Amino acid sequence: MKIFFILFFVMSFSFFTKSQSLIQIRDQFYRAEVNEESADSFYTKMQSVTANASSIMIGYKGMSSFMLCNYSYNPYNKLKYFNEGKNLLDKAITMSSDNIELRFLRYTIQKNVPSFLGYSSNLVEDKQLMTKKIADQQFKTADSDLYNRMVKFISSENN
Repeated sequence: MKIFFILFFVMSFSFFTKSQSLIQIRDQFYRAEVNEESADSFYTKMQSVTANASSIMIGYKGMSSFMLCNYSYNPYNKLKYFNEGKNLLDKAITMSSDNIELRFLRYTIQKNVPSFLGYSSNLVEDKQLMTKKIADQQFKTADSDLYNRMVKFISSENN
């Protein structure tokens, strides 16, 4: 019985630590949207993510590249960062196509990139999955941070 409690404690702590670190990554990503220095820092940090990392980390590595597009004035660099981000995010979604956070990230990018880049083919599909997930009470409880971010984004686009 004692071993059960120890195992439960270790597993709970591991889950808490993992979810806390993901929230920190999300926070860094959101700061990168509004501040060039934060974007550079986020990009530098995410460069340590390797090809065999989790799909969510690869997805955020891709998002760090997209963030640099906002601050680059050189068209060549903008396109380079865009393609880097797109390839990484698409790879992450291929690895874990049912991950709603990755779909949400792709949706936010596809909703905001210029149409001439041709990266908008998943908007309807991703929004349908997000809307369905938001309606799921278990999701709201399981990851309230992501839930709130998704609801806020969808609400803002409806205004």
